[in-house]
Amino acid sequence: MGTHIRTVAVAVGLVAGLVGVAAPSQARSDTGTVLDLGVDECAQDVNGLGVVVTTTHLYRQGRTSALPGGLDTAARINDHGQVAGTDDDVAALWDGRRLVRIGVADPADTYSYATGLNGHGDVVGTSGRYGGRTRAFVWSGGTVRVLPDLGGSAGATGVNETGQVVGYVRAATGPQRAALWEADGTLVVLGALGDGGGHSLAAAINDRGEVVGYSYTKTGNGPMRAVRWSPAGTAEPIDGDGTVFGQAADVNSRGRVVGNLQLADGYQQGFVRDPQGDVRPLAREGDGDTSVLNAVNESGTAVGCVFAEDGSERAIMLYGSR
Repeated sequence: MGTHIRTVAVAVGLVAGLVGVAAPSQARSDTGTVLDLGVDECAQDVNGLGVVVTTTHLYRQGRTSALPGGLDTAARINDHGQVAGTDDDVAALWDGRRLVRIGVADPADTYSYATGLNGHGDVVGTSGRYGGRTRAFVWSGGTVRVLPDLGGSAGATGVNETGQVVGYVRAATGPQRAALWEADGTLVVLGALGDGGGHSLAAAINDRGEVVGYSYTKTGNGPMRAVRWSPAGTAEPIDGDGTVFGQAADVNSRGRVVGNLQLADGYQQGFVRDPQGDVRPLAREGDGDTSVLNAVNESGTAVGCVFAEDGSERAIMLYGSR
C-alpha cells in the first residue's frame, strides 16, 4: 500500500555488515509460496524491491543485517530504502544517509513510535506519556504536526502518497473509533460494525484511499472482524463467515488485503483477500502453529511471521499468490 511500499535499492551503506543466515526454506500453499527468512522475529514490512524489515533486522536476498543508522526497531521501509522505527524510545527515520530522531509530539510526552511511512519520507505515529493520553502525529519536512482528535487518546497507523493518514481516536469516554485524516488535517470518524458501539481501528490506507482495519461487532464483548471501509465510511467485513477474530493489517493499490483471522474451531492464521476473491487463509505448517501477515507490497508479496507452539517466532514472506 502507499503506507508500506517504496522503491530503490536499500541505500548505500546498508550493504556493509551483511551476514549470512540459515538457508531459507519454502513451502507451497494455496495462497502462494511461503519462504522462511531464517530470522527469529516478525517481519514488519516489505518494499517494492522485496527488501524486508523485521523488528530489529533488515533482510535482502537471503542475507540479513543490522538496521541502518543504529535504529533500535523498525516498522516500515519505503522504496527509497528509508526506514521508520524507534531510537531510544522515540520515533526515528533512517533517511538513506543519516538517522533523524523525530522525538515526541508534545514536550510533556515521554515516548513516541513510528507506524507509517510513505515514499516522500513522511512519517506518522503515536506520541504520549505513560499513564497519560496519546497523540497522533505526522512528521514531514522536519516538522511534527499533531493531528486533531476527540479529546481523548489518538494514534496514527498509516499514511499514503497523497498524505491521507489513518489510525484511531477516542473521546474522554466511549469506544475507540477508526479514524481518517485528510491531507489538510480534517478528521473523519469511520463507522463500526453492528450497533456501532464497539472498538475499531483503521490500520492502513492505500493510494486510492481504500482503508482497512478491524471493528468489533457490538458494544462490549463481541467478535472482532477484519473490515474494509466503503467510500462513505461504512465498515464491511472481509474475513469470511464463521470468523470470531479478524484484523486487516495492510492493503495495496490493487486492493489486495492481508491480515489474520481465527475461526471458531481453529487457530489464528494469516490471510490474503483480493477485491473479487474469497478470503484465503495461510496454510499451517505444524499442529500448534499460528501466523500473521503484516504488510503487502504493490506486487502482492506479503510478510509476517509464524508463531510455533513453543512460543518461538519466525519471519516469513509469501509470494506467488494468485
